[in-house]
Amino acid sequence: MNKSNGIDLKEVGSRIRNARKTLGLTQAVIAERASITSQFMSRIETGHLRASVDTYRRIATALGLTVDDLLYDNATGIRLAKAFSKEKLLERCTAYEKKVISEMTLALKEILIRNRCG
Repeated sequence: MNKSNGIDLKEVGSRIRNARKTLGLTQAVIAERASITSQFMSRIETGHLRASVDTYRRIATALGLTVDDLLYDNATGIRLAKAFSKEKLLERCTAYEKKVISEMTLALKEILIRNRCG
């Protein structure tokens, strides 16, 4: 496990690779969109290199994600929980119902990513 400042670079690389493959794109396409070399992209995806925050931002943008999505395992779930908590949208839901709603939302996000145009 290659950790840099508490972030597992292999996990970050895996999230990037999974998002890229979900979109059906090559490393070269994402690298071009992020203004980095294919070799650098490959090293990031394998967790062998730590990129700058700006590079992660450009990669995230190329993938239609946020930097949090790349760096944190459950970034979407955390954002959803905060949003639902703030608006009290799940106030009367059971723990099970909250879990189902969260899983459905995450699944919907994956479907939207998979079916993006352009």
